Amino acid sequence: MKNKEIKVRGFHLDQFGHVNNVRYPEMLEEARYDFFDQFPGFFSRVQKTGFYIPLTHISIDYKKSSFLDDILDIRTRISGLSEASGTIHQTITIKGTNRVILEADVVFVAVDIKTGKKASIEGDLRVELESVINGCQE
Repeated sequence: MKNKEIKVRGFHLDQFGHVNNVRYPEMLEEARYDFFDQFPGFFSRVQKTGFYIPLTHISIDYKKSSFLDDILDIRTRISGLSEASGTIHQTITIKGTNRVILEADVVFVAVDIKTGKKASIEGDLRVELESVINGCQE
């Protein structure tokens, strides 16, 4: 699991003084990029397998509000891998607390670069994804 910290700034806020819910997906995306940065060349290696892995669904369960100057701690991990898809689980808490702001599940699939069609997650692609899962368990 990889953590990313983001400080809540004024532009994140809505008229009620808490983080606008449309800002959280941006923060989650930034944390996912940061997560995969710990595996240099990951996306290049995935591409060499003949696939890419687009996101197909994001489910966010908003639990609490966050406010100006809060430091958000975003934890990211691949939580599941099936034959046809994978799930990235993300949790945002206030740094140094157990106060959960939200939990999100982000689903991705494999798409064959040549055909543009959905494919099974197998072979070298599965090896690459499992290496990320195993790399976070150390």
